[in-house]
Amino acid sequence: MIRVFRTTAVAFLFATSAALAQAPDLQIRLDAATFAYTLEESLVEVYVSFGAATLPFAEDSTGHVAALPVTVEVLPVATAAPEGVARVPVYAQDIVYRYVVGDPGALTTGQVFVEQVRAAVPPGEYELALTVTPAGASELQLRRDLTVPDYGGGQGSALSSVQLARAITRADDRDDPFFKSGLSVAPNPDGFYGEGIPVVSYYAEVYRPPASGDEYTLLTYLAESDQAGPLPGRQTRQTRAVRPVDVVAGRLDVGDVPSGIYYLRLVVLDAANEAVAEQTKRVYVVNPNVERPEAAVAVMDYEETLFAAMAEEELEETLATLEVIATPREQAQMRALTSNDDRRRFLAAFWRGRDLDVRPAVNDALRQFNERLALANDRYQEIGREGFQTERGRVYIKYGPPSEIDRRVFEANLYPHEVWVYENIPGEGRSLFVFADRFGSDTYELIHSDVTGETSMASWQESLRR
Repeated sequence: MIRVFRTTAVAFLFATSAALAQAPDLQIRLDAATFAYTLEESLVEVYVSFGAATLPFAEDSTGHVAALPVTVEVLPVATAAPEGVARVPVYAQDIVYRYVVGDPGALTTGQVFVEQVRAAVPPGEYELALTVTPAGASELQLRRDLTVPDYGGGQGSALSSVQLARAITRADDRDDPFFKSGLSVAPNPDGFYGEGIPVVSYYAEVYRPPASGDEYTLLTYLAESDQAGPLPGRQTRQTRAVRPVDVVAGRLDVGDVPSGIYYLRLVVLDAANEAVAEQTKRVYVVNPNVERPEAAVAVMDYEETLFAAMAEEELEETLATLEVIATPREQAQMRALTSNDDRRRFLAAFWRGRDLDVRPAVNDALRQFNERLALANDRYQEIGREGFQTERGRVYIKYGPPSEIDRRVFEANLYPHEVWVYENIPGEGRSLFVFADRFGSDTYELIHSDVTGETSMASWQESLRR
């Protein structure tokens, strides 16, 4: 069964505006949730979405077909293992997803294909790895940390992960790939809501809820990223029946919530109103036409509102990404910041100074940076480093999508390498970047570029020879 979903249009701002020479910029989002299964194993659900318009379609007798070979692995984290010892997956599956459409040109950036994979694994710390090999292109890898709790052997109340969904409906079709607990839960790996998807649908399971007679209390609310309390009108307190496993399927309207990063929190309360179990899930709300309250707008400009709600961890993460495009002077200023207020003011000034858009509630420079950052983190991450921290990710964010990429991965006498060509970098003209994996570690270093200030090597062709 092929399902096409429409997501909020802004969620796919992350798709690049220019196609690469050898393959489209395949848009992939990865998420996961864990649930109780048996006494020895927990259930891991892996959610993947593919941007429909970014798939590599080829025409055959059945129509326009995109075939995506995918490998899903759950790998144990073994930081103490001897160097060179291979990690054996506790779960691995090879899948070929096949999508057929009549006219690929009719697909929009707001359409996605969504898939789900289920795996039973023992509790522990893992890495979830997704490898996609599009036809005629290099493989893409997405990785994320995965903690699998011991739901079966634990004592007291527990909450599963919170799964974000595009929609949840009653169902009795057990062949539905999204069927569970009498429901069809269509995943939303992107986590974007607002314009296009105004309601946050979510699914969770409460195990062994605290008994106070036959009922317990579940508190659910939406909070801004640096606020402990709920947004006004975005809190529910439910009295629910006590059962060994209580299935929670909820909805939260965010159609009039200002754009920003929020947290959906579920809290199980006992008879004394004390929290005995809780879970949090990050939610991105994109409502371009919803303004923040006048009191906030009166004292803050647009750039200030973007960072006003950020907690310290998010501020530091955001500043780290700016190292890619910041000037040496700005980098020194960032290192000297000592308070969250200073960090917020710096970020607002940083983007205000780069904004060439005359509209007061739009910062086109920031929008473009976020597009490139998201794609770099998806496509160019390497072991132990996020995409923006790698050389390819840095170059992509700083200079944008190349006009063409020449990938050479399996040539016998050459190290795996990529040559990126830019037709016109401002002030540089036609330029190239050469990245090579000279140590067989899937780490691509920049060995040569003819752009001023970048690494340059006169004999770079020779350095590619094994």
